[in-house]
Amino acid sequence: MKKTTLYFSLIILLSILWSCEKDDICIEENTPLLIIRFFDNEDPTEYKKVTNLKVQIEGIDGDYTNETITVLTDSIAIPVKVNEDITRFKLILNGNDQDETNDNEDTFDLNYIREDVFVSRSCGYKTLYYDVKTTLINDNDNWIKEIKTVKDPQDILNQNSDHVKIFH
Repeated sequence: MKKTTLYFSLIILLSILWSCEKDDICIEENTPLLIIRFFDNEDPTEYKKVTNLKVQIEGIDGDYTNETITVLTDSIAIPVKVNEDITRFKLILNGNDQDETNDNEDTFDLNYIREDVFVSRSCGYKTLYYDVKTTLINDNDNWIKEIKTVKDPQDILNQNSDHVKIFH
C-alpha cells in the first residue's frame, strides 16, 4: 500500500510539473532607438551638449524633452517610426525652457529600409533599420551645422553605439 501511494504521489507530482507553462518574459532586446551624438562644430573630436533640447517626431504626439528622452551630456536616444521608411525629427535648441523667443528649430529626415524580425513569442517582433541616411532641412537659421551617419552605409541593429553625428 505504501508503494502504491508513493507511485501515485509521484505520478501526480510529475503531471503537475509537466502541465506548467514557461513564463513569457521578454529579456531580449527589442526595436533599437536612434542614438544621436552631438559634437562641437569648431572641434569635431569634442562632444558638445545641447542647451534645453526638445525633440518632436512628426506624426507622433508629444514632445521628447529631458524628462522623456534618454539624455546624457552629449547624446540622446529616441524612437524611430516602425511603420514608415522615413522619420522627420525636429530638434529645438532652447525648446525646453520658458522663453519661446530664443527657440531655434532645425529639422532633419531619417530615411531607411525596415525589416521586421521575429524575436520570440514573449517579445514578438522588432524592427531593424538598414541603409540609414540623413538629410538636414536648411532654414537659413540652422543651429545644426552638419549631420551625418557614423558609417556609410549605416544600419541600426542595436543601441550599443551612436548612429548619427550632429555638429553644432
